[in-house]
Amino acid sequence: MRFGRQTFQLYSNNPPYPSPLLLQGEIQIPHNHPMRTVSHTILLTTSLLACAVTTFCQGGEWPQFLGPNRNGAASNETIRSNWKTQPPKKQWEQKVGSGFSGPVISDNTVFLYHRLGAQSALDSIDLQSGERNWRYQHPTQYRDDFGFDNGPRATPCVDGDSIFLMSADGMLSAVEKNSGTKRWEVDAKSTWKSGKGFFGMAPSPLAAGDVVVFIIGGQDGSGVVALDRNTGKLVWKATSDEAGYASPVLDNKNNNPALWIWTREKLYTMEPASGQILASLPWRSSMNASVNAATPLILSEGVFVSASYGAGAVLVKREGNSLNRVWSGDDKISNHYATCVYHQGYLYGFHGRQEYGPEFRCIEAATGKVQWSEDNLGAGSVICINDQLLLMMESGELILIEASPDAFQTLSRRQILPSGVRAFPAFSNGMFLARSPERLVCLEMSGNP
Repeated sequence: MRFGRQTFQLYSNNPPYPSPLLLQGEIQIPHNHPMRTVSHTILLTTSLLACAVTTFCQGGEWPQFLGPNRNGAASNETIRSNWKTQPPKKQWEQKVGSGFSGPVISDNTVFLYHRLGAQSALDSIDLQSGERNWRYQHPTQYRDDFGFDNGPRATPCVDGDSIFLMSADGMLSAVEKNSGTKRWEVDAKSTWKSGKGFFGMAPSPLAAGDVVVFIIGGQDGSGVVALDRNTGKLVWKATSDEAGYASPVLDNKNNNPALWIWTREKLYTMEPASGQILASLPWRSSMNASVNAATPLILSEGVFVSASYGAGAVLVKREGNSLNRVWSGDDKISNHYATCVYHQGYLYGFHGRQEYGPEFRCIEAATGKVQWSEDNLGAGSVICINDQLLLMMESGELILIEASPDAFQTLSRRQILPSGVRAFPAFSNGMFLARSPERLVCLEMSGNP
């Protein structure tokens, strides 16, 4: 059995937003411009020499929710920080359907799962041109009980030559990556009587070797199911918990890979091949109207989760069959829906509920000690690129800051979308992709444009 690479978006109202704001003062720098031979160049770095054998510096993939390692960090990427002299260049923009499912990127192709009328649609889009390669569709009947967006919440997971999906009404699917051909489809609602939850089914699927893991909140011990990646047949099921909104992650840094799964009730660690529960810790708010939404982070200090509604954050370490708390507290950082990112011993993320005006905070991962807090930003999500953080705000503003425990330091900021941004963005090959309820925008932001 192999264990390869390892993918939520939540709820929001969907008012009639105005047309997207266009980037102003753009410098027209050709993307993927072939590197010129410059024999006179002085101080040519080792990294640039490595890139010189190709036409451009290849960045990392973003094949699933929260990126290649499901932790919100981009790999092998650079980003320019002075947007006054080198602003983000709009590569393309297009109108899309509803949903909070974020874009993913693999092999210079964007995959977006959204809703068009009575169909859930997966689009394959060329990263450079924005032209659509193919579209896969299947019927959906999801209606939100609170009148919010009716599109998919879960972000696709690209693994090998397959793309794995979960719709808001619980249709689990596998699609061939290059053609959009359906490989299999399973209705979790009719098969395992999975619950609708408050805002539809949202945890993004996770490819873990020969299985694909879905948190569905089904009955009769099917809170979590693992399906054969090739056939869609059930391999194992575990727990009787309702589903939360956090996505599963795979820790494969040692010889004993382990799943970390946060349902509405508990944080679990399980064996990927069998679903055997290795240890668990109850962690949820005492409020009925609450959700666990931010995805677990696997750190060198332990495993970190955080929720709002009075639950707060906790750092745990597994010791035998137990998950023991290192520290916990609601006053340290409480993520409403956006997952924190980790950089050099510190966690950065949004503290407090979206509707009450959260702070953006830095805390020490090992202790939970608050380093600083920044007010008056609003809610959003965060990506880590080297020593910098990209904050994609619900307001549609993109903010670049230093990843520093010393202070909140803004480097650049720019309005790139209309208000209402909840889907998690993506960054690959110098391209930043983000979506509002109706628009998808691709910006060229490479540190070597």
